[in-house]
Amino acid sequence: MGNSQSGSSKFSYLDLLASIGSAKHIGGRQATDILISESDIEPGDLVLDVGCGMGKTTCRLAQELGCRVIGMDIMPQMIKESRFRAKKMGVSDKVSFIRCDAKSLPIKTGVFDSVIIESVTVFMDDVTKALDEYYRVAKKGGTICDNEVCVTRESMEKLEDKQKDLESVFSAFGSRSAQGVLAFEDWKDLYNARFDNVLASHHLIDLMVEMQTRNEDGFKALWAQIKTMWIYSTNPEAQRIIDEGKKMVNFKDYFGYGLFICKK
Repeated sequence: MGNSQSGSSKFSYLDLLASIGSAKHIGGRQATDILISESDIEPGDLVLDVGCGMGKTTCRLAQELGCRVIGMDIMPQMIKESRFRAKKMGVSDKVSFIRCDAKSLPIKTGVFDSVIIESVTVFMDDVTKALDEYYRVAKKGGTICDNEVCVTRESMEKLEDKQKDLESVFSAFGSRSAQGVLAFEDWKDLYNARFDNVLASHHLIDLMVEMQTRNEDGFKALWAQIKTMWIYSTNPEAQRIIDEGKKMVNFKDYFGYGLFICKK
């Protein structure tokens, strides 16, 4: 998670992530593995990592697949962390990072072989502008691979009496678009309106996977937890976001993410 339009709150979920030095997406490495395997990326390809966060996927793509990658994020701290990671992993010659808004990419039309997005578009007020940009910057025949937090329409119907609680979780994370909370099928419809070939699948949250993802950074993860506790005790807005986020566990049988693999 890395790129967003902040809501009315002065302190947003993305501000929280930048403050603690953390950037996670639901589904963890397993979800990333699926996106990479479906992206058909080859050595030398040019890839865009939208909302790159701390640069994990950006640097991994360059190191494992030998492709060239541009990571973009709207948060300055994330760009700084990404550049540090690239240097540490020895891939600075294959990656570059830019700070910009995903709804207005400072990039020429039709240049990327693949566009990777991991839990980013859900944070934007105008989702359609971002999807139009993904389409625009991809080459003809290019692949757009997206992971977005969502529940199915069937789940929303089952949770009708808890709808306000569910929406409060999305709102805490700033994950309400101008169209409200988007269901899995809504995301699928948006992609089908732009691409002829869309492979979409919905996956429920796996709490064990989320715990593994949280701890995979070792000491850095521990330090992030310490900073989280401090921010929680000193920042009322951060406290509200964290408390609302904890409610996600109440929807573990419904909450999940959609993977969307699209060919231009």
